Amino acid sequence: MDRYRIALPLFATLVFAAGCTSTAATTTTPPASTLLTVTTATTAATTIDTPPPNAIFFNGQVVTMDPDLPQAQALALRGDTIVAVGSDQEITALSGSETVLVDLGGRTLLPGFVDPHTHPFGSFESVDSLETGQQHTLEGGTTTIGETFVSPDKLERIMLALEETRLRIRTNLYLAYNDKCNGILNDGVWILDHSPILDTAQMLRIPGVKIIADPAGPTNRCGWAAMSVPLPPEFVEARNAGPYGEDLFSEEELAELITQHQALGYQVIIHSRGDVTVETVLNAMESALAGQPNTFRHRIEHNDFIRPDSLSRYGEIGAVPTVRGRPFACFINDNGDVHFFGEEVQPWFNRVRSLIDANPGLPVAWHSDVGSGGRRPIRDLYDLVTRKAIRDDGTVCEPPAWLAAEAVGVEEALRLMTINGAYALFMEDKVGSLTPGKFADLIILSQNPLAIDPDEIIDIEVLMTMVGGKVEHCLPGHEPLCADPGS
Repeated sequence: MDRYRIALPLFATLVFAAGCTSTAATTTTPPASTLLTVTTATTAATTIDTPPPNAIFFNGQVVTMDPDLPQAQALALRGDTIVAVGSDQEITALSGSETVLVDLGGRTLLPGFVDPHTHPFGSFESVDSLETGQQHTLEGGTTTIGETFVSPDKLERIMLALEETRLRIRTNLYLAYNDKCNGILNDGVWILDHSPILDTAQMLRIPGVKIIADPAGPTNRCGWAAMSVPLPPEFVEARNAGPYGEDLFSEEELAELITQHQALGYQVIIHSRGDVTVETVLNAMESALAGQPNTFRHRIEHNDFIRPDSLSRYGEIGAVPTVRGRPFACFINDNGDVHFFGEEVQPWFNRVRSLIDANPGLPVAWHSDVGSGGRRPIRDLYDLVTRKAIRDDGTVCEPPAWLAAEAVGVEEALRLMTINGAYALFMEDKVGSLTPGKFADLIILSQNPLAIDPDEIIDIEVLMTMVGGKVEHCLPGHEPLCADPGS
């Protein structure tokens, strides 16, 4: 076990060092009483004895994801923090002689995407893995992530890499309890070597533990999702699915694992694909919570197949679900004419609309579940809203009626991909909306997804990505939008 132990003083030093290379970790958010307080487009700016903003974005469509002010024209930031949102007239009046003014030219400003379940660093073999994974993620407009399978070796390599480079994305690491074939990593005791890092001001956090409850994926030989119906032969053949999946843990075992890790201060996230596994995890979570609220926001990941009788239980228990944006090319074969599952099971798949409707007030979050070089969030936004999918050859897969019924509105989808994702990571106090006092994590889009035909969403480009007031990605040809205000 000592081989995988990172001494806590060194670990804390590395976390601090990683943060010190970014204004997001070195600039203290001012108390609310000292912030510029423009929060509506109809209220005159409140003048406070404080330095002017470092930067102002104006003449744009500011989609805030803040219900108190859903849309505005301009935004001001100072250091790593948003200090004002409102009309062009209100916000530009706050500028000083050194304020950088960025004319959006009618383009759209959004909070950066928040992806609570992804794998951008792959197996993480080197510093290059960190740099490449971060760059691709930033180009897609994601500014906060949850890396949800961190083994002892991977954690050690990440921490060593941070001695040579810096984090450019807010990163949440989830320590792996077991692998997809139910190998318990270091007997599970390695997690005891580490304490949670929960401070939302840090660029690097360790908020939770990942448990895999049914075999992980369609390309392994350890089985597939535990389903209440047999996997069709054509599905097994097409996806190399291996034998029929079974739950890896009983309800009692999962409940005990949730209880044990919660006692250590960890949020628990549980990989659950098949309808049988979803039911098992819901039962285990209900047992572990014993009637108490889910204050740790324990999550159920993927939720690929949900039976009708399980839908409303998420809200009853308080279990936080994350769902994929992509519908796996509509779950059809390359010819587009054969659905793998029968009429009863098909409507259980990727039930985003149904999950939201059955659990009013429960923050359902999107996740990408991609590795380095994977899909961009805009493509998932398109899939969530249209339920269509783009095949590798560029053709469009039209959804069958049962899948089309699971479409969500554009504003709902954006909420899944921003503020709800932040909630799933316990970070909604700092990211997920363009609200004064939160970090200046934002993106500029070529078009406003709320104002165009849903079929055109797929063509939207991310022109600029900013994390903590620092420009981390600029699409070539759009340099006027990417003036870095500094701190």
